[in-house]
Amino acid sequence: MTNQNIFVESINMETQTVFHASGDINIYPCDFERGQQIVSGGTRASQKGRMITEDDGTSRFKHYRHDSGSRYNRLFTTAHGDIKESGSSVIFTLRFPKRMGKALIEALHDEECEEMKAYIKTRRTTTEW
Repeated sequence: MTNQNIFVESINMETQTVFHASGDINIYPCDFERGQQIVSGGTRASQKGRMITEDDGTSRFKHYRHDSGSRYNRLFTTAHGDIKESGSSVIFTLRFPKRMGKALIEALHDEECEEMKAYIKTRRTTTEW
């Protein structure tokens, strides 16, 4: 997919903003701003990103880049988990369905943690993740 603009251009718009205690934020154009077509290529845009709100209500939304690849590099995989790396972390993940029951999950957890430990031991001592 090509890099496509979400909005037709950079636009300043007067709005009414409602901050809900739940964390939801609703933004409505003021009446005198209504009627503008700001979404590029349609009538609605769905965006993923991060919203940061300061204690005075100042808010910034930064969209995530689309189709830019995974933010993780998978290093090792077990039957129910994996070891991944990001720019600053090594991430160990295990997921077991609840239907397996406690005893089986406990046994598989121990087994797969040993597999992960063995993988780490294969890495050079001076590994720069």
